Amino acid sequence: MVLMTELCLIFGEELLLYSFGPGHPMRSDRITSFWKELEKSGLLRDREIEVCNPVMAKREDLLLFHDEEYVRFVEEASRRGIGVLDYGDTPAFSGVFEASCYVVGSTLLGLEKVMRKDALHAFNPMGGLHHARKNAAGGFCVFNDVAIAISKALRDYCVEKLLYVDLDAHHGDGVLYGFYDDPRVYIADVHESGRFLYPGTGFREEKGKGKAEGTKLNIPLNPGDGDEELLLAIEEVRSFARKVKPDIIIIQCGADGLSSDPLTHLRYSHEGHRLAVQAIHELAHELCEGRLVATGGGGYNRKDTAIAWVNVVDVLSSCK
Repeated sequence: MVLMTELCLIFGEELLLYSFGPGHPMRSDRITSFWKELEKSGLLRDREIEVCNPVMAKREDLLLFHDEEYVRFVEEASRRGIGVLDYGDTPAFSGVFEASCYVVGSTLLGLEKVMRKDALHAFNPMGGLHHARKNAAGGFCVFNDVAIAISKALRDYCVEKLLYVDLDAHHGDGVLYGFYDDPRVYIADVHESGRFLYPGTGFREEKGKGKAEGTKLNIPLNPGDGDEELLLAIEEVRSFARKVKPDIIIIQCGADGLSSDPLTHLRYSHEGHRLAVQAIHELAHELCEGRLVATGGGGYNRKDTAIAWVNVVDVLSSCK
């Protein structure tokens, strides 16, 4: 009998390929800083953590969410190695297609590990590229690994109700609008208000449409809001989740709501961010037998993002 590991942590050099170069906020040193902090923490030695190598997504995986024309566009831009994939935030570089496929494939690996009961939880720190739309890049995101994983869970793993929780300071517009009319996908997104921050979406009145009305929960916070407001929002997410009773939870653990982040205006502490992740971890155990797939998301102060993600590993590798 094969025992289930507590946490599958996906990490390897292939994830470092997703890097937009000097001066860009999204560079590979975010991930290397996290790994160095994790090694210092002792968690890899003391906890039940399986480090899994990244894998590439297949083309058919991308097409679970993205349009064929857009996939071809990224392939061509990757071959040419020049230009931009959106309006300027997401530049093309040689090999961007393959780098993006490693991010997607690694999140799908985490999903597979959890759904096949090889691991209770999974964490892809480079994942959480939640801005990519079906037919467009956006906000440093080329392919939407989270949306593809949601689509995969619904199609291949008999998931009837899935809860996606997004803690990133930036609203997860690609995920929300990708499933806005899908009643199987419940979304709870806590973020800085779109009145003040990219992408300018995620307002309270955006609750889903048609049969999916009421399955989407957006909780916009104001600039300067900190742990108190975050944890009040998490209480709302907790109530929402208990009504849903999902089969699995996917969480985006963006660390760009921390007070040191250079791109946003929220003021979370490390303890506040940790408590938010811990609350979702507890919900997974309470509602869906622990099934939880986590992704890193944003976070652009290297030191504090590394600490926040080590906290994620700490939470997910600890016994409930």
